[in-house]
Order: sequence, then C-alpha cells, then structure tokens
Amino acid sequence: MLQSIKKIGEIIVGIIFIIFAVILFLKEQYGYSVLLVISLLVLLRLDQLTDFAFSFKDGLSARFGVSKEKIEENIKENNEATTPENFFRFEKVEQYILADLQKKYGGEMKTLVHFLYGQPDRPEFRYTPDGSLHTKDALYFFEIKYVLKPEFANNIVKNTLKYLNEVYTKLSPSTGGEKFIIKLILVSGYDLSYMSFEPPKGIEIEFYKI
Repeated sequence: MLQSIKKIGEIIVGIIFIIFAVILFLKEQYGYSVLLVISLLVLLRLDQLTDFAFSFKDGLSARFGVSKEKIEENIKENNEATTPENFFRFEKVEQYILADLQKKYGGEMKTLVHFLYGQPDRPEFRYTPDGSLHTKDALYFFEIKYVLKPEFANNIVKNTLKYLNEVYTKLSPSTGGEKFIIKLILVSGYDLSYMSFEPPKGIEIEFYKI
C-alpha cells in the first residue's frame, strides 16, 4: 500500500516537473527547462538523497545521508573535538565527495546501506560504506576519509586498510563472482598523492584535493 502511494506520488511529481519544463521551453527559457528535467531525474533515482536545491550562484546541489558515527570517528582520527562546527565541516566534505563520485562513476549512489555477513538475524559482521554504487561493470564500496594534516595520513590509512581488508575478505564471496572493488577516498586540502601506500587485493586508493 505504502509502495503504491509512493509510486503515485512520484508520477504526480514527474508530471508537474514535465509540464513546467515544457512551459519554460516554449518561453525559450531553455536553461531552466533542462535544469527541471535534470532535477526530476535526481529526485526520482537517488535512493538516499536527503536534500536538493537550486540557486543562480551554485546551480544544482544535492545532499546525501551520512553516518553520524563514522563522521565522528573521522573527526577523532584527526585529533579534533567532535563539536557541531567540526561535524558540519566533515559532513559537508563527505556529501560533496559522494555527489562527485556519483557523477564520475554513474549509476545510483546509495548511502546508509548495511551489508551483512552471516545469518540476517545473527550477523557475524556488518559494514556500512559511506557510499555504494552498482554499475554494469562492478560493485563499488566507497570509504571516505578526510585528512586535515599530512602527518595524520599514515595512521588513518593503515587502520582503515586493515579494516577494509576484513570487509573485502568477508563480503567478496557473496558477490557471486561479480567484480567487487572497495575505494578508499582520501580527501585533504593537501596533495597526498605523493604518499606511498600498499592497499591489499580488492582495495584501491583515490585522492581528492579540496
């Protein structure tokens, strides 16, 4: 019943967006017409999109749901206090990276999805990636780590790779032979790409300088 109501709501929203897009197109407001169509696709396709906005300055922007516990952990890894200001800062970085990864890889970015190993009622292992994305070629898990200073990088990467190796070992047999890749996304205001890391099988490191 709830699923049917949700589907009807999506259809109504789609019709409204299309009508306004056509009106704007006929009035030769082509840019706004295209933006409406794009925003409709975003609203209907991204499962964990929690916010969406348009402004003349920034254009289209989207916000994904993120794990409060994992952000707080990332803040502590940088020897920072978990203040509201720091949480907001780290949250914005993660949301920005998730949106950029979704555009880069295509497919549908999902967040706050739990992957279990073992019996559903008694899981031996549970992992919640910052983002997961299924393309025609592979299943991707994204683990985002914001690094405030280069001196924190080695310790953050070492501990994260150890954990992600366990994740890959536990979950890869259940992918049915499908290509499965875990991406550790290192984000920093510094260029960390010069640093040498040796990720285990199935794990790749990608650098973002912001």
